[in-house]
Amino acid sequence: MSRLRQMLLTIIVLCATAYIGLCLFFFLTQRSFIYFPRQRQNNGVEIIKIDTQQAIVELSAGNLKNNRAVLYFGGNAEDVSLSLTEYSLELSDVALYMMHYRGYGGSTGKPTEHDLRQDALAVYNRILDHHSEILIMGRSLGSSIAIGVAVQVNPTGLILITPFDSIQNIAQQIAPFLPIHLLIKDPYSSVQLAPKIQCQTLVLAASNDGVVPAENTKRLVKALSPRITTLQTIPETNHNSISVNTLYWSCIRRFAENVFHTP
Repeated sequence: MSRLRQMLLTIIVLCATAYIGLCLFFFLTQRSFIYFPRQRQNNGVEIIKIDTQQAIVELSAGNLKNNRAVLYFGGNAEDVSLSLTEYSLELSDVALYMMHYRGYGGSTGKPTEHDLRQDALAVYNRILDHHSEILIMGRSLGSSIAIGVAVQVNPTGLILITPFDSIQNIAQQIAPFLPIHLLIKDPYSSVQLAPKIQCQTLVLAASNDGVVPAENTKRLVKALSPRITTLQTIPETNHNSISVNTLYWSCIRRFAENVFHTP
């Protein structure tokens, strides 16, 4: 009997050690699963560098002579310098500013939720010196950063593309056996900030999003005020192809026309 107990104890110790090791692995490497820095590939765009005191943040910019502006926060693996070309064609009547996160493009430092949120607010305030109306857009990871800015500055409008309730919730769904709430460093809890948003908000969801589950987007939308929120699902698209659909662009243009007041 003592031999059986010893065997069971050994199994328990091995399982506990493996579990602790798995938790430690997640804790130490989690940011490598969130951030995928991209260097700037489009060197033909205008580059603006902003010193936030903690880092040099680079923006790819275009159409700067326009009075109205769009500030765009991209996905976790997006080179926004490439996105600028497409947005410049579709939104030719607004100034465009696309932020390269720390470690992305020519921006210095390493990305963390705390630092990216600080950088985003600093960038918004700098752009506000040149434009009286600013529409904020955020895609995927950038949707949470956009929400964080919007609750502090009440911009002209807010567009959230393939947004989620929180990265913590998505991670918990992927790994239900881990205590994610104890381990996660960058939870990106958009759902907690959402009730504070006061500006008109457009949510664009992909019909077949394999990255952000539909229920996570729905939880975020439920937390937003229905009085100011419009949800549009783009048919026959996924997380990456949503911007290929013409409905995507027509929704964005129509929303921008409705929220901007100056020509």
